[in-house]
Amino acid sequence: MANCKRLQLIQLIHLIFSNNRSIFCVLLLLELLNPLHSLLGNPLLSEENNFVGSNQCTNCHKNIFTTQINSGHARTLRKVESIPELLKAIPLQFFDKQNNVKYQIEKSPNKNFVLDLIATKENESNRMHLLWGLGAGRKGVTFVGLTDKGNYGQSRVSWYQKTSGLDVTTGLEKQVEDTYEALADWMSPPQQENCFACHTTQEADLPPIEMNPKNAGVHCERCHGPGEKHIQAMMSDNHQIVNTIKNPGKMKAIEQIYFCGACHGVPAGGTDLQTISKHMGDKQTARFPGQRLVFSRCYTESKGKLQCITCHDPHEDLVQQPRAYDTKCLTCHQAKNPLLQACPISKKDCTTCHMPYEKGFMTHSEFADHWIRILSENNSP
Repeated sequence: MANCKRLQLIQLIHLIFSNNRSIFCVLLLLELLNPLHSLLGNPLLSEENNFVGSNQCTNCHKNIFTTQINSGHARTLRKVESIPELLKAIPLQFFDKQNNVKYQIEKSPNKNFVLDLIATKENESNRMHLLWGLGAGRKGVTFVGLTDKGNYGQSRVSWYQKTSGLDVTTGLEKQVEDTYEALADWMSPPQQENCFACHTTQEADLPPIEMNPKNAGVHCERCHGPGEKHIQAMMSDNHQIVNTIKNPGKMKAIEQIYFCGACHGVPAGGTDLQTISKHMGDKQTARFPGQRLVFSRCYTESKGKLQCITCHDPHEDLVQQPRAYDTKCLTCHQAKNPLLQACPISKKDCTTCHMPYEKGFMTHSEFADHWIRILSENNSP
């Protein structure tokens, strides 16, 4: 009964959102009386269960392991010397006209490092040794580096795949007073850990220079939890593997959205009307699919069938061809069900119209809007 009422409220929200936001807020308040934020869980199991490394998984899961190790998730954090497209482009240059700052990435004269980022303004220069590249490279790579004084920072310029060059990092388009400020957004230890938490399998709390490259990127144990007990159980005679490993694929839809959303956008919960309103009204939140999908009628009326893994295999690279998702849409939208009829306009490239790409808010990047709906001038974005 509670789920039914919740569904009815959300459907009403969709009907009135474009025309009456005050009523929308009242209904949303009622819907949020059943808070969702408690469903966000830790992907790791007990600390008594130790990490063993993803290579151990290949003994039983060779095909999945081979696919995952070459996926975007696995490449989301790399040592700069392990980014071939970057090394091929060196030296890289970029001029920030707004701040009159010249940037260059070049081979480091320090034998302990590979690449340096240099910021020059007028006759002043500052240098940062680049350690890590954040991002799989499908859109771009932002760098984390270290100064000779031991300060860590997120580079103020990033490498973008679309242009094969440097440009200002999204969110850091600020005025800078000197070349030190121009180099990076300088990070405290808690900020470092928060930044690396979604890009490592473990040890995100270590100083970046001490991180083991084997833990870089999202691998098996980041989502399934430490594997020691699972392997021990598999090698035992009775194979009692219950509760020895986590399987996010078996989670309920909302639990899975919160689980994946820990890195891909956590939906707002509780009675946080301000955040809900932002997630609905600001197209920039299209960058975080978990924040938008929960507003879709496809999600609310699927009765838990529409999950993240319905359309995406987390072990593989993201499929970018719209037609590849048509069968997913038509699984529900079939003419034999009058309430879920297929689109009268087309049965091909469904996402092109109902999940359009949003752009203009992140440098040289665009994102598919996971608020699946029929768009019109009245309910855009």
